[in-house]
Amino acid sequence: MFSFSPPGAVREEPKWFWVFVHGGMRKYVIYSDDELDGERRWTLELDEGFDLLWDSARSRTQAVRYMQQFYPEYGKFETMPTPITFRQACDFINQHHRHHMAPQGMKFALGISNGQKLIGVLTAGRPVSRHRDDGLMLEVTRVCVIGAYVHLCSKLYAAARRIAREMGYHTLITYTLDEETGASVRAAGFQFMGKSAGGSWNSLSRNRLDKHPTGLKNLWMMQIRGA
Repeated sequence: MFSFSPPGAVREEPKWFWVFVHGGMRKYVIYSDDELDGERRWTLELDEGFDLLWDSARSRTQAVRYMQQFYPEYGKFETMPTPITFRQACDFINQHHRHHMAPQGMKFALGISNGQKLIGVLTAGRPVSRHRDDGLMLEVTRVCVIGAYVHLCSKLYAAARRIAREMGYHTLITYTLDEETGASVRAAGFQFMGKSAGGSWNSLSRNRLDKHPTGLKNLWMMQIRGA
C-alpha cells in the first residue's frame, strides 16, 4: 500500500536516539538528535567519560528496552541533589561559567551531582538592584551547569522555587543576556518582564574592573507566593 502526502506538506525527518554508557558509573544516558549537538557530544565523551554504544534507536522506549535486554548491568543515569557550601559553589562557577564570576554573597546555594562529582550549581541572594530589594523578592544570581547533561538548569530552578517559597519569599527573579534565548528560564515558569540596561560598576569616584557583560539583559520574574 502506498501512502501519499498532501501537496505542500513538509515531510518530517526521522528522529534518532543515541545511547551513551559510562563504564565507571555503570550508567547510561539517552539523547535525541535535538538534544545532542556537537558541543554536548564532545563534552559528554571527552570530559565526562561516556562512550557511544548505539546511535539508531527510533524512540527512548526502544533504547531503554535495548539496554535492559542486552546490557542489564547498566542502570539509567540519574542526577541527584547534593549539599554544597558557598565556597564550593563559587569555585565551580569561577571554573565553568561562560561569562560571569561568582557572586559576592548568597541566601543559599544548590548543587547537583552525577553520583561522582558536582555537575551544576545555583546561587540565590538579595536582588542586585536595590530598587527591587523589598525583602520579599529573591534573585537567582547564578546558574552554572556542565553542558554534557540536559535539563539541569530546569531542575535547579525548580528546587530554588521550592526553597524560596518555604523561606517566605513572594517573588523570584533572574536575568539572562540579551543574546540568550531564555529557554531554560521560560521552561521553569519565569515570565519575561522586559529589558534591563545593564551597565558598568566603574565610575569616576570609584574605579572598578568589570568582570561581567555590561550589555542589555532580560529580566524574568516568577510569582511563588501570594499570587
